[in-house]
Amino acid sequence: MIKDYLTKKTYWSIVSVSRPLLLALLLSAFFIMPAFAQQLVTGTVTDTGKEALVGVIVQVKGKSRPATTNSEGKFSIEAKTGETLVFSYVGFTTREIVVGQSNKITVVMESSIANLNDVVVVGYGTQKKSDLTGAVATLNTKILEERPQTNIVNALQGAVPGLNISITGSNAEGSSSVTRIRGDKSITADARPLIILDGIPFDGAFSEINPNDIQSLEVLKDASSSAIYGARGANGVIIITTKKGTEGKLSINYDGFVSFDKAINIPQMMDGETFWKYKIEALKAANTTTPTPANPEPWLGTITPTELRMHNAGQSTNWIDVATQNGFKQQHNLSFSGGNKGTKFFVSFNHSNTEGVALNDEFTRDNFRFNLDQNLTSWLKFSTNTQMGRYVRDGWPPDFGRAFRMNPLSEAYDANGNIRLSSWEDSSVAFAKNPLSAINELNSDKTLKIITNNAFDITLPFIPGLSYKLNTGYTYQANNYKNYRGRNTYEGAQSNGELNTSYTENNDWILENILTYKHDFGKHRIFATGLYSAQSKVNENNSVTGKDFPNDVMYYYQASKAGVLSGTSSYSKLNHESQMLRLNYSYDSRYLLTATVRRDGFSAFGNNTKYGIFPSVALGWNISNEEFFKKSSASNVLSNLKYRLSWGKNGNEAVNAYVTLPSLATFNYLSDDHKALYGFYPLQLASPNLGWETTTSLNTGLDFDLFKGRITGTFDAYWSNTSDLLLSRTIPSINGTSSVTENIGKTTNSGYEAQLTFNIFRTKDFSWSSTLNYSHYNTKIKDVGIYDQNGNPTDDVGSRWFIGQPINVNYDYVFDGIWQISNQANPTGQQDPRYIYSIPGNVKYLDVDGVNGITTADRQIIGRTIPDFTMSMLNFFSYEDFTFSFFLNGVKGITARDVLLNENDMSYRQNVLNREFWTPDNPINTYPKNDLNGAVNPLKSGYYRKADYIRLQDITLGYKVPANILTKIRLERLSVFVNIKNLATWTSWKGLDPEFIGSQLAAPQVRSYVLGLKVGL
Repeated sequence: MIKDYLTKKTYWSIVSVSRPLLLALLLSAFFIMPAFAQQLVTGTVTDTGKEALVGVIVQVKGKSRPATTNSEGKFSIEAKTGETLVFSYVGFTTREIVVGQSNKITVVMESSIANLNDVVVVGYGTQKKSDLTGAVATLNTKILEERPQTNIVNALQGAVPGLNISITGSNAEGSSSVTRIRGDKSITADARPLIILDGIPFDGAFSEINPNDIQSLEVLKDASSSAIYGARGANGVIIITTKKGTEGKLSINYDGFVSFDKAINIPQMMDGETFWKYKIEALKAANTTTPTPANPEPWLGTITPTELRMHNAGQSTNWIDVATQNGFKQQHNLSFSGGNKGTKFFVSFNHSNTEGVALNDEFTRDNFRFNLDQNLTSWLKFSTNTQMGRYVRDGWPPDFGRAFRMNPLSEAYDANGNIRLSSWEDSSVAFAKNPLSAINELNSDKTLKIITNNAFDITLPFIPGLSYKLNTGYTYQANNYKNYRGRNTYEGAQSNGELNTSYTENNDWILENILTYKHDFGKHRIFATGLYSAQSKVNENNSVTGKDFPNDVMYYYQASKAGVLSGTSSYSKLNHESQMLRLNYSYDSRYLLTATVRRDGFSAFGNNTKYGIFPSVALGWNISNEEFFKKSSASNVLSNLKYRLSWGKNGNEAVNAYVTLPSLATFNYLSDDHKALYGFYPLQLASPNLGWETTTSLNTGLDFDLFKGRITGTFDAYWSNTSDLLLSRTIPSINGTSSVTENIGKTTNSGYEAQLTFNIFRTKDFSWSSTLNYSHYNTKIKDVGIYDQNGNPTDDVGSRWFIGQPINVNYDYVFDGIWQISNQANPTGQQDPRYIYSIPGNVKYLDVDGVNGITTADRQIIGRTIPDFTMSMLNFFSYEDFTFSFFLNGVKGITARDVLLNENDMSYRQNVLNREFWTPDNPINTYPKNDLNGAVNPLKSGYYRKADYIRLQDITLGYKVPANILTKIRLERLSVFVNIKNLATWTSWKGLDPEFIGSQLAAPQVRSYVLGLKVGL
């Protein structure tokens, strides 16, 4: 023992004495060795015809020191003996060559349309792009670099044809958006696409995913490609795969940026002076009291003290300015990756914090990811993809619905700088409540989430090509929510404080058994996949609400002191069971077949309909691989041509747990002796036959490459029919409830989409590429479960569902200008005896049928609520070490109602868009005269405008430090970039940003100025 101690002590003494010397030797070796090992490798790159290739990218594998060939196909690059050089060029097969003793090499590259050899994730496996038969779009991950965002939704917008992302508002999290693949197919059921993250379903927000972790993103759009996910694939599938470790030395990378944000595209509302002018004008016109010397202005009797005081002081409140601030984002990402033949790992840490342009709007994300691939034996592999996250959504922003409409002659703060509970003296909370009131609420909203996917891959030795994978996934989420409205809030002042707390847990597990078989024999290639999976989701919630507290000192920690306290608890569980079989067959890389059948079971459906079967089949023909094509003159232009055709069925299970079971609601009452008793009444009837919405789709497409990959493109057209819609049907209330959910109704959807990529110019120092995306779709209702006497489907006017029209429509009286003075003998009275509303200055409605004046029969579908088409263009330039890109995004054909014109209430209790009014001296045909209480628009029709726009959405300028400098400072990469988002928008829309048409009362659009840094060791 003493000997061991002395040995250890002596050892550490030697180490401590020699530590400075060892450190000096190590540092010397670090700086000196590369000087001897590094050499300048030169060479020439040609095609098989010995023609020089210009612009070939030459890179040392695992490093970021690229070079390119010049006009003679020559290159030079620094590399060590034993390192691998990678040669890549559009339209040619990538080559790898190990650096030997000679520093001069000649490289011959074969024409092969490089992107067709790319591996694409298709669900439960991968395929070469050349073997795909379905409509699968792959996101160019360069977009995530060129359009830096804390939320990938903003980077995805416009990047993939058929993936429609509508931003509905601006918030710190970036969660105000609607994501659809090829539009809506269901009327009331959830139409969100299924998201698969590292092989398991992901139900969270996009904001919970770190964009820097994404290796690839595929969008499965047609029934054939998404049918592999069966009942959940009707709305399309987004497959996200995160980064994995690679064999080689440890790679350390930092990516970070800061963003300075500013609210833009804010509509011009009336200021205080304009509001006062038009309010007084309207009050005068409506005044019925005769002015007297004692009361010369009787209309001022309705002016409140706050309005009068602010007007006399020349003050005005711009409520949008008051409710907004300059926003700020920051994101920092640190990752480590590396490995050897047996072990590969990827680890990342991500922190992002966003202060939105709305006051008190903040979102914080902290993510940790650990991905590991470990070869346990020659036939057994273990892998894990694990993400742990903490998401903070504390605080409430202002109410922008109130801020836009709040009287500008009202005040946000009192004389002491405190937020006023009521902005002015109005009897109704709808008009008086301060839009900033929610800022004073004490709010804590924190979520912890773990997502882990663990798998064992077993190569079965007794049958070559046969393998088994046990794939497991587990998601745990805990949300702790606390909110307190004190006496400094509008509601809290009414109830002596309000408390709301809740704790929610979600547990989601999935277990998949996947059997795959791959076999090539002769010209035949077979890839078969079998699946059995089970999944369960459990949600538990406990909530407490309380009112009437003695004080606000302990805010949401004083439930025991509430004068009135109540609590609720809930529990729900959903189970899935699935079996799937898929067969991929290829003959001579010319003729392709994919056949899939999946059987799904879902616990929420009725006992008679829990299981559904969803088949699909797809064919592909690589025309360019045919001998007759290769010998034709067309092959000189078309270097690749493939035709695809697919058909399939998918299901939609978007209903809540227990929707098919009968349920009761409580009804509390007092007995004759005033004791509390509990009663029950029917809330929901049983629906044992409720089952899947089913979508049957047909897709046809072309993939092509022109001029050896100079132009690549894809085109798809599709038609789908959705039946057995999950709709609520009205029933007699004698049943205890007035509605029941049933499978009734049908919709149809069709469209086409295209993507073209032009590699316009490429030399040693300069390159330019451009990608165009175009999408069009049209959804129509065929049946909503209502029929005429002949059994034909008819409209549900009350729900605004019309046969042959989109699911959502503008249905209203048609604005036909303003009534003008046509009867000079009666300049203020009815101008047309057919229309009682034909008073000069009033809104004129279009008499569509010409019968009985203006009636409900004259209401019409006005314009489209879905675009005629969406289009985007990404241009990317590089010159030496500089890169520049810009992204344009546009929407054409949408008509929307401008709610900020406030056509239903001109009482001047709310603000409106600043606009001119009709007068006899200014007989315009756009806006009616200035009057109170909407009398000029008696049928309260809306003002509808085109919401088309083109937006310069992203501009990025980057600089990469040259390789010779990186070598001196011992870095693998170092680059900086500046980025501007939403620099310009061209539109005729007058309200809030035209992209926000679904929510014109949201926080404004944001322009961002981003500074970023990328460092690699």
